[in-house]
Amino acid sequence: MWEQGRAISSDELTTSTATALLARDMDAAYTLGAEAFLSAPAQRTRLLGELYTNVIPNIDAQLLVLQQMHRGDPPDEHADIALFVHQWTVFRDVLSPTNVAALPPAALAARLKAAYQPLSAHLDRLIQREQNDAIADQAAASANATWVALAIAGVAVVGIGLGVFLLRRGIRRVRLAVEPSEEQVEFADTLQIANNEKEAHQLLRRYLERILPATTAVVLNRNNSADRLEAVTPLPDDSPLGETLPGAKPYSCLTVRSGRTHYEGGPRSALLSCPVCGPYPGASTCTPLVVGGEVIGSVLLNRPTPYNESEEERIRESVSQAAPVLANLRNLAVAEVRAATDGLTGLPNKRAFSDTLHRMFAQASTTGAPLSLMLLDLDKFKHVNDERGHAVGDQVLANVGAVLRSSLRPQDFAGRSGGEEFAVLLPGTEASAALGIAERVRASISEIQLPGADVEVTASIGVAGFPEHAGTPDRLERLADAALYVAKRQGRNRVELAEAASLDAADDWLEDPGGGTDPETPA
Repeated sequence: MWEQGRAISSDELTTSTATALLARDMDAAYTLGAEAFLSAPAQRTRLLGELYTNVIPNIDAQLLVLQQMHRGDPPDEHADIALFVHQWTVFRDVLSPTNVAALPPAALAARLKAAYQPLSAHLDRLIQREQNDAIADQAAASANATWVALAIAGVAVVGIGLGVFLLRRGIRRVRLAVEPSEEQVEFADTLQIANNEKEAHQLLRRYLERILPATTAVVLNRNNSADRLEAVTPLPDDSPLGETLPGAKPYSCLTVRSGRTHYEGGPRSALLSCPVCGPYPGASTCTPLVVGGEVIGSVLLNRPTPYNESEEERIRESVSQAAPVLANLRNLAVAEVRAATDGLTGLPNKRAFSDTLHRMFAQASTTGAPLSLMLLDLDKFKHVNDERGHAVGDQVLANVGAVLRSSLRPQDFAGRSGGEEFAVLLPGTEASAALGIAERVRASISEIQLPGADVEVTASIGVAGFPEHAGTPDRLERLADAALYVAKRQGRNRVELAEAASLDAADDWLEDPGGGTDPETPA
């Protein structure tokens, strides 16, 4: 009887220990997988490699052993082990290279969590069953065995209890890790739908301030074209950055300069204090935004107490996750600006003018504010190109672009609508006031002088306004063009306002331009 009690207790101890070790490794598989799907590509490759070469094969081997241990179980328990193996297979398939290559990381992280939940719950049940079986064996042994059998049974129960404790502790640890992973997945998903770089900057700031207690976050941008470091998220009213950022160069920030995280305050302060974040009270952590080996900015975090190792890891994960998205949005914005910009004058092109006209007109119609349009055409520009060459013609166009930028108000819009034609939108300006602005622009253009080239530059300008002359953007453009035609006919180098008396003749010419005389052709 003693031998029988010892055999039963040893079997339960072995099975419970194997189950606890299996649970530990499955927890590790889930943790590594979740971390991989929320990491940068290089880190993801390393973590998945660890899963494929070590963790998953080890779990598969342990499952075979566990199945052998339970081969003599009753049919219902045998079916339960088969279900457990199937749940592991579903979980493992989420981590397969095929899925990893086909699905986005955020979707993979969500699927991994969904597959892990029933697996984790099943592990709980298996451990509990082993514990219950051991208790039953102990009761039987207590009735029939010697004190040695009782001691062995007690050891078995203690071993199983220890296994349960270790398993549940591991599960609690993993479940605590799941919470930040869920937030990280939400952050990753939301980043993907950010409309522009500004929105992504704000999202990164809000996310870090949400997951890190008592934290103030500021995203800093490395503006290479202007050679300055600038805050692209709002600064708190009492922020020392209000004094240290103005005039700061990108390399004023030690994080941008070194490409590494810089610490101020607390036990990990760097030997060299940063002139940008050094004056911050409390503890600061500044993490670089790195894309393709290039530092595009940094994220400065500050609070009264230093960040612990776990928090610093979350900071690094979040910043590394945001960096490529910010770079892509920046490249997209640059591409859009280039696509909407005339390369010669630096002014918006015809497409950008058309979009802005319709947008400003809609706004004026909604608010009831006036809107004026100036259409400007350089006089006898074809002669300049023919007699002086296109290089001189290009200089003229570039100078006109510079005149428009310097002559107009910040709220005004100037664009090159094609060839030697330019368009200016004057929001909040009645047509009568627009005449004065147009006259100032015309006079400035007539003063253009090109070094080494005796070229006279003049322009004819037509002005029309909403609501005085037109009720639609197309009509407004048509009437300003008609007024420009009148200015050409009246001798060029002048400004004309759209008037009912002169529009009929201009409209006739616009409807059949081939039937009239080209205003730029000498009589």
